[in-house]
Amino acid sequence: MSLTVDDVAASRDSLTAHFGYKETDAAEGFVSLTRDDAAADIVLLRRGIDVVPENQHYQRAADTIIAFTVTAIEAEQERLRAAGANITMPLREEPWGERLFQVTDPNGLVLQLVEWRNAPTADTTMPTTLQAEFEIDSWDEVPYHEPDEGPKQTRIVIRKTYRGALEGTGVAEVLTAQGATGAGYVASEHINASLEGRQGTFVIQHGGLANGDDQSTFGTVVPHSGTADLAGLSGHATEARPGILTLTYTFGKPS
Repeated sequence: MSLTVDDVAASRDSLTAHFGYKETDAAEGFVSLTRDDAAADIVLLRRGIDVVPENQHYQRAADTIIAFTVTAIEAEQERLRAAGANITMPLREEPWGERLFQVTDPNGLVLQLVEWRNAPTADTTMPTTLQAEFEIDSWDEVPYHEPDEGPKQTRIVIRKTYRGALEGTGVAEVLTAQGATGAGYVASEHINASLEGRQGTFVIQHGGLANGDDQSTFGTVVPHSGTADLAGLSGHATEARPGILTLTYTFGKPS
């Protein structure tokens, strides 16, 4: 970003003192500024300098606004006020959720600091999907309804060992209905495991249906069922393939 100003040193001093920039190169009527996390460097040029085309010699950056996205915007405003920055528009909030204030440097260059009211935080991260392999350690089933016509209904307790991205054990209490061409099950599974290095427990409510060759599965992490390091876990889980649990999850604020 290249800006033409009357007093290069004044804008340089404002950006380095108040906004964390540092000088990387300088010459008569020119300075280049950067900071480690900047999306763009800032180059300041003195008005009239002949390194730009003649028709740009006397352009000014006074009508330019440079915007910075920040967090804890109240603290940023107080920091800049205490440092003597010229706050020309105090903090305000727009109806669409933008919170902002402006600082103007000695050349009329406007620095705008912005925080979005509904900006994503660490508690609302993008979902992660993993596929966890599991082995069935035991399968104990007891029929509880065997009619002459219609599906057989059974209670099953399944104990599993998970390995890989999800490391631990699971115990599923399952109810099934098995007919000649159609079947279904629902299950409540308590999992005690490590996920992303976080140890704790959670419960998945899942199930499936079969209609001939057509099959579908569904599953959800029971809201607020996470404990210990897994508090705040939410997501969806399916067993579309034998021996594979597909889990799509996020971590939110613990209940």
